[in-house]
Amino acid sequence: MSEQPPLKPRIYADFNSCMGDDRGVWCWCLRHQGTLLDEVAPSLGAYDGMPVTLYYEDPGEEFEVEAVLGHIAEPGWNAMWMALPNWDTMRRIRG
Repeated sequence: MSEQPPLKPRIYADFNSCMGDDRGVWCWCLRHQGTLLDEVAPSLGAYDGMPVTLYYEDPGEEFEVEAVLGHIAEPGWNAMWMALPNWDTMRRIRG
């Protein structure tokens, strides 16, 4: 019996909370099952480059997009997780 690959975490993203760099536009307000990703990243086994599915939903629309995680940890800061969406993979679910 073949082993199934692990499922990618599905993470809520506030796409209004983005900032750009030379690699693209990163989303940084991320939640997994209602909790900030920064708080649950260790239990998810999060790592730089980890593939995830980002989603957004409100009463008028819902969509998802594939992304990769990355994090920054500057001296004096707590590590902050961000995700770089691949907009070519966007799937509209509703709206």
